[in-house]
Amino acid sequence: MTRRMLRHRIYVTGQPQTRNIHSDPVHVAADRIGVAENAPHVVDFWAEGSLEEPGTARTFLVVGTGHPIPDGARHRGTTPRTPDGMVWHLYELPPA
Repeated sequence: MTRRMLRHRIYVTGQPQTRNIHSDPVHVAADRIGVAENAPHVVDFWAEGSLEEPGTARTFLVVGTGHPIPDGARHRGTTPRTPDGMVWHLYELPPA
């Protein structure tokens, strides 16, 4: 297996999203898809992985500052403040 640094995207929707990854996130950053006022916010994270093997399904949730954190969730990173003042926190949810 060739190890690579891979980027994964989680949309800021308030809903958990599952991604197949091989290792814990090492960095997180915020972005927006487009430039319109209602352009969606996303959190990208980077983790070592492989293009040849599928990885393990893990579930993530983006939480805004001051919002509730689900029981058992593990903090995986916080984004720097965006130009519009948002800070997002990436949490991994425990397996169901």
